[in-house]
Amino acid sequence: MIEKLSKKFLCDKHCKIFLFMVCWLCAGFYYSNAYVGASEGKVAVYTKDNVIVDCQGKGTLTIGKNIKKISLAKYIESGKASVTEFKVVSGNKYFTAVDGVLFSKDKSQLVLYPDAKEVTSYTVKANVKSISQDAFAYNKYLKSVTIPKSVNTIGYYAFQNCAKLERVICKANISSLCGTFYNCKSLKSFDIPETVTEIMDNTFAGCESLEVKIGKHISYIYDNAFYNAAVSFEVDKDNTHYTVIDDALCSADGTRLMFFPYKKQDIYTIQDTIININMYAFYENEFVKEITVNTKEFNMNILYGCINLEKIIFSDNIENIIVGDSEDVVITGYNLKNLKDIVIPETNKYYKSYEGGLYSADYKNLYMIPAGRDTLIINENVESIQDSCSGQNSFKSISISDNNKFFKVKNNVLYDKDITKIVIFPGQMTTYEIPITLNDISVLVNDFCTDFEDEGFTKNNSAAYNLENIIADKASSQFKTVDGVLYNKDMTELVLYPQKRKGAYAVPDSITKINPATFTSASALTGLTVPVNSTLVLNGCSSLKKLEYVEGVASVTIYGNWLYTGGVQLERLYLPSSIRYIHLVRIGDNTTVYGYNNTGEYEYDGNAIDSVKTYVTGLGHKYKSLGAAPKTVQNCKAVKNRSNVKVSWKARPQAAGYKISYVPDKRNIYKEIVLKNIVGGKRGSCTFKKSRLNGSKKILIRAYKMVNGIKIYGKPIEITCK
Repeated sequence: MIEKLSKKFLCDKHCKIFLFMVCWLCAGFYYSNAYVGASEGKVAVYTKDNVIVDCQGKGTLTIGKNIKKISLAKYIESGKASVTEFKVVSGNKYFTAVDGVLFSKDKSQLVLYPDAKEVTSYTVKANVKSISQDAFAYNKYLKSVTIPKSVNTIGYYAFQNCAKLERVICKANISSLCGTFYNCKSLKSFDIPETVTEIMDNTFAGCESLEVKIGKHISYIYDNAFYNAAVSFEVDKDNTHYTVIDDALCSADGTRLMFFPYKKQDIYTIQDTIININMYAFYENEFVKEITVNTKEFNMNILYGCINLEKIIFSDNIENIIVGDSEDVVITGYNLKNLKDIVIPETNKYYKSYEGGLYSADYKNLYMIPAGRDTLIINENVESIQDSCSGQNSFKSISISDNNKFFKVKNNVLYDKDITKIVIFPGQMTTYEIPITLNDISVLVNDFCTDFEDEGFTKNNSAAYNLENIIADKASSQFKTVDGVLYNKDMTELVLYPQKRKGAYAVPDSITKINPATFTSASALTGLTVPVNSTLVLNGCSSLKKLEYVEGVASVTIYGNWLYTGGVQLERLYLPSSIRYIHLVRIGDNTTVYGYNNTGEYEYDGNAIDSVKTYVTGLGHKYKSLGAAPKTVQNCKAVKNRSNVKVSWKARPQAAGYKISYVPDKRNIYKEIVLKNIVGGKRGSCTFKKSRLNGSKKILIRAYKMVNGIKIYGKPIEITCK
């Protein structure tokens, strides 16, 4: 994968998912703005201060008369919006559309090309001087693009993630490129203009099919410009800054190794003339199988994610092997799941190899484990293990001498000496019996948190990727297991769900805490029932077809395919009538969402929607109603009379009753205090003690109906107590 899984963020305490939305709500309980233009074949847009700040749906996107700014990349990337053509309302002073493509009013700037326009080739018009940032981003159909000489600016990431783009003919008069073709996996040909002198951040990262030709004027290439890219490199003979040595792109003097071709070959030797190696030279290369290192110093982080690397051979020259100084290693290990041998000459005085592992010369420090072996045999003198050991391994058994003072093996699992913490877990284990003394299983647990600024995986562990069943000792003070799933002792937290546990699973009602990544890679999970407000990251849940949230859940956020690493294909998603917040990202191509109408739902990013139906159909999903709540009550009044408050409203006979409530803290709008529950739709008033409002002046009134034995509440109306 192109994106690294090293983002840091805070843990979710179940209320953080509301923070951004609550800031919007402080001005009032309901939003005053909503999506405009929602219908089949059209993209609904949300505007603020004449700027399109959000959108959803597939089809034509119409730019209104007063719109002056638009940015769509993140909505298209998330699957929330997909544009087949642009149209501009007559009178707009900023934009115009030609053949469905969006331009500035004078047509000198190509602003946006529709991502879902079913055309395979496009030639930029001769009068265009600039191409905007993300202009062609995430296009699904284009195979070839021609850019004329009149273009003097190409914005950042202009063609990023164009899945089918194969060829770009570019005559543009530009001096640098930045992120331009990021993750264009099909790109084979791009002749870099002779005017270009700099290739900046991520320009060709992920272009794994590209034949690269470096012109004579290119003097600067950023460290990740060709990350996971290229089948070959070629450098102009007159270029004084770069050259090709043994198929790799290097500095002209041959001392710095810049990039090794992503798909070139499976065996490579790093010569002793190399003094410095770019951190992205081999990073996450899935094709290299054997590397020989002849340098004096080598940073093991350079090989992070080389998942098919089997052998690393060090020459006697090696004096310093740098290990463990990267965030990625802390998070997921080196992810060298097929590594079987690290070879060190016996004459080397700094390091030793033992049973394929890398050790210090005195064997006290184990720096790297050979994760691709069936059996891990650890030297008896080891005192510390610096490999994080959280990635996939092939171990069926692990052994260490009973004489070792720091570690102990029990039933093929490596623990600290007192068996309180798992150190290395064998990847082939299917059933795990937790020792009574154990209190730390962090090496097995995924972690994903939802800080709005930088959400992502903190740990994406896969050491227990074959685990089907967990058994905890009944006398354990830390853990409890039910049907092979691990919980904390009082059953309030779901600690670990085995990735290969088969069938459907219902989270117990007692659970109040679920880490978003709890079910990540649960490949045998077929159905899931969730009773708590939650964010779920469902990468790797390839068998999951049905997901149901129980009544009472107010918040639902689902990332079906975080960073495109292999996601879920839900067939049925059931939402409760109590839902007030919903955010769905890539949950499946053929998902049917079941929900209730007239309940007053809210959408992500603080933007109101009319209904769950509006939201999910805008994402391209099918929708089926489970029933409808009563419409909002009308003619409402709340009048103080000495020590009492009398509330009245126009009765709705079709309702089953009403709820009168208030919200004591606007920062948490879902914690209502109920003042009165009224049974019967014919009632139109009630009285309660004024003291119960605790100074609040705002009162909410909702009508409800009984649907399948469930109280389905309609949208509330907020009134001021006078």
